[in-house]
Amino acid sequence: MAELKKIVIKAKDGNGEKFTALVNPTKYSLSYKNEYIDKSPPGSAESNLQFVKVTSPAFDLEFLLDGTGVTEGARGNALVNKIIGKASKRTTVAEQFDQFLKTTGKYDGQIHKPYELEIEWGVLKFEGVMLEFSVDFTLFSPEGYPLRGIIKAKFQGSTDIDLAAAKANKRSPDLTHKRLVKDGDTLTQMTKNIYGDSKYYLEVAKANGLINFRQLIPGSLIYFPPLDKKAQ
Repeated sequence: MAELKKIVIKAKDGNGEKFTALVNPTKYSLSYKNEYIDKSPPGSAESNLQFVKVTSPAFDLEFLLDGTGVTEGARGNALVNKIIGKASKRTTVAEQFDQFLKTTGKYDGQIHKPYELEIEWGVLKFEGVMLEFSVDFTLFSPEGYPLRGIIKAKFQGSTDIDLAAAKANKRSPDLTHKRLVKDGDTLTQMTKNIYGDSKYYLEVAKANGLINFRQLIPGSLIYFPPLDKKAQ
């Protein structure tokens, strides 16, 4: 039987802060958007759309906070577990919620913004920041403490989301790569991301016929040839 993997949210520049969901989400959604401006004159019946840029992907995630203890703790016979001292420990909804906030929404005075995040689960690998979230508490103890909650969070990517590519390990420098230029991308950084070293940027510029490689055009496609075909 395959091991159950839990979705994990990590703070990239935090002090090891991470949030591990006790219950994996039943769904997540990705959305992509191309931005255009309408350059047609007033009163024109036809649109003259001019491409502006490809926006970074949006990622919506919904998952459950559970403090009833049914999703964690020691398995097996409760009496046997009690005898051998293997009693279950419940993580309260308040503790889970606090760790989620520390990881995703805490303002860091050194970088003057909340942490950038990495979210990993199965073939999903997302890098970006949290824009907003809401939480609905749906079950309470007799004293009024929340026992269950549903978090709905919206994230914005600062890099491409890898799904099947992450599972297939298609980041090998021996494979051909094509990347869409986003606003702020540089050829040296893109080359480093592909090959692990930026020193090949001139060869990449030559392969793409780039004259002014310091000013990449957002929305254009850059071809990265296999490393073994490049000048070493």
